[in-house]
Amino acid sequence: MRWMRERLSKEEGFTLIELMVVVLIMAVLVAIAIPSFLGFRHQAQDRASQSDLRNALLAEKAVYTATNAFTNVEAELKAWEPTVVTGAALSTDTVYVEYAAATSDQVCLSQSSDSGSTFMVYENGTEGTFYASAGSGVTITCPSAAAPTIPPVQASVDWSETGW
Repeated sequence: MRWMRERLSKEEGFTLIELMVVVLIMAVLVAIAIPSFLGFRHQAQDRASQSDLRNALLAEKAVYTATNAFTNVEAELKAWEPTVVTGAALSTDTVYVEYAAATSDQVCLSQSSDSGSTFMVYENGTEGTFYASAGSGVTITCPSAAAPTIPPVQASVDWSETGW
C-alpha cells in the first residue's frame, strides 16, 4: 500500500517525444481514413443516380408495355413510378429523357451523379437495353433515332448490355 502512495505522489507524465509519437500515429490514421471516406461517398452518389435511372427505365418499360410506345411525359411515367422526376437538361436532380418521337420504340435516359460521373440507359424495343457510364467531363450521346447503332462510337465511353 505504501508503494502505491509513493507512486501516486510522484509527478510523472508523458515526455514530449511520446506525445509527438501519438500525434503522428493519429495523423497517419486520419490520412488513411479520409480518402476512403471520400471514395465511399462518390460510390454512394453514383449508385443513387443509377437507382434513379433504373426506376425511370422500369416506368418507361411499363408505359411501353401498356401503349407500345415510350414517352417523355413525366405525368405518364409518374403513373407507374411516383419517384421519377424528369428534366429538360442533364443534371444531378432529374433524369433526362431523350425520346425518339418519330419511332417511339426507343428511349435514352441519362443522369449526372453528384460525384461528376454521367450514367445513361438506352432502351430499344427491338435491340434491348444498353448501359453506359463516363467520368467527369466526358459527354455521352444517345444513339440517334435515324441510326440506332449500339454502341455509338465515343471515346472514353463503354456501352454494356449487362449494366454498370
